[in-house]
Amino acid sequence: MRSHPLLAAAFVVTASVTVAQIAIPAHNNVYNGYSRGLHFAAQTSFYITALDLPTIARQVGDTASYLVRVNGATALWSVGNAGQIATSIQVAPGDLVDVIANWSAAAAGSFSARNSYGSGMAGAGAAPYVALIEGVPHTLMRCGWQWDIGDPTWAGNGSSGTYLAPTTGQIGRVLVTTSPSANGVLATNAVLGHGCVAAYNSFYESFATALPASTALTGGVLLLIPTASGYQGSWLPGSASAFFVPPVAGVALATGDDGVVAYPIASGAFATAQGPQTQLLVSGNGIVAWGGAAIDYPGSNSYTPSPGAMLNSTLGGVYFWHDYNVTEAGSGQILAEEAQGVLYLTWNGVESYASPETANPSTVQAQFDLATGIVRLVFVSVDSNVTSAYGSAHVIGVSAPGPSNNPGTVPLATGSATQLLAQSPEVAPLAVSGVSRPVLGTAWTLQVSNIPATGLVGVDVIGLSDPGINDLSSLGAPGCGLRASLDVMNVWTGTTHTFSLPIPTNPALLNFNLYTTSAVFQFPPVNAFGAITANGIQGKIGDF
Repeated sequence: MRSHPLLAAAFVVTASVTVAQIAIPAHNNVYNGYSRGLHFAAQTSFYITALDLPTIARQVGDTASYLVRVNGATALWSVGNAGQIATSIQVAPGDLVDVIANWSAAAAGSFSARNSYGSGMAGAGAAPYVALIEGVPHTLMRCGWQWDIGDPTWAGNGSSGTYLAPTTGQIGRVLVTTSPSANGVLATNAVLGHGCVAAYNSFYESFATALPASTALTGGVLLLIPTASGYQGSWLPGSASAFFVPPVAGVALATGDDGVVAYPIASGAFATAQGPQTQLLVSGNGIVAWGGAAIDYPGSNSYTPSPGAMLNSTLGGVYFWHDYNVTEAGSGQILAEEAQGVLYLTWNGVESYASPETANPSTVQAQFDLATGIVRLVFVSVDSNVTSAYGSAHVIGVSAPGPSNNPGTVPLATGSATQLLAQSPEVAPLAVSGVSRPVLGTAWTLQVSNIPATGLVGVDVIGLSDPGINDLSSLGAPGCGLRASLDVMNVWTGTTHTFSLPIPTNPALLNFNLYTTSAVFQFPPVNAFGAITANGIQGKIGDF
């Protein structure tokens, strides 16, 4: 690769701060659920000057969450980060240190953490794992928190999960930079935009409370048209009154509060991508599922809507998930009625929790066209009360059976957004991530992942600016972006790829920003442009 003249002309001097990154095991697999990390007993004194996460577990819309505990006390808790953060945490000999971090979903909850795991094989990277910290051997153990620490309501006091004490096994991979000093300019990698072309078998919109849900959903219809392996979803604003069919002879379903009933379909099977369904499972909290014996809520519960629980449920189904309370005095019922080949499930003026309790009903109807498989979620009225002690979140969407990758919350209820419940297997977007940071006197190394098997040739781009383009539809590559100017380019082939740029040891380069991305040309092409692009990385040059 050619070096830009600005870098080639730099002269060599001694860097001002000696820094090192704690060696951790290589990536083995992605764990979705609770937060994970590493633990050690300090054998020398030093500062933790930076924290970062491998991007291999990151999904669209995720942010980085970090927790550092020293001797059981929280020394740092930082959420909502794009990636790497600078820190200044002093560690003394004998201190017991936990470093826990993960990517958190846009609507983080109890079980929405995404972690890169090291090897689980003894002697091949699993804890106990010996690594040097400031030149001194330390034994790293596995630790964590039984919750996603990226949840804004995380309290760390036992009310939001529990501490996973140091143990053997797979270490949650956190990139920890240390230094004998707290001074210097931190070199950083920041993720820009996202790659393409991704395909997911689930999609959703998540609302943290009832107020934005009420504003966005009331009066609209989510239309789900089946494809060969999922659903095409479209939002139809202002059409609820036209689609709503008032119950005439509906049978009340005895879900109780937070319960589920099995509903056998009398007038025919419901067509799904998983085959015809003669029975649906109906949750009183707005989930209609199929394909098994029970609805499950991995990492959550029946009354706490969570994207992670929806995405990882054993069953497939449609979700207009909210903590309804049909048992409240004055509440309407959940009614089932079949007419002319359509099953109507109507939350007919059903109450939601409030504190203190007050009349706050919602009316939502799920319509299942049995022969075609078309589903319509009709939001006649959605309550806006946010006072419930249990929360008032909503998750609206559809999911295939079993674990799904997270596409991030999508704006279904903003007027015209369309998302596809895509083919199986899912396709992860082309991605570029920082293996190292652009530190003076080192090589800035980056890795391209999720390279399609049909890729013919790849191109790395390094630029001096960020064009900020997130959609290249005008060039025939919808959903693909360009987040680095075309100053330096390098062509490559292969199904795996790593590239590096030497950073001269020149203090004049401190705080200078470089930008990089990659593209892969495919045959047969998946778009008119003929190539897909990765996210961008903004690298700020530092001396540690």
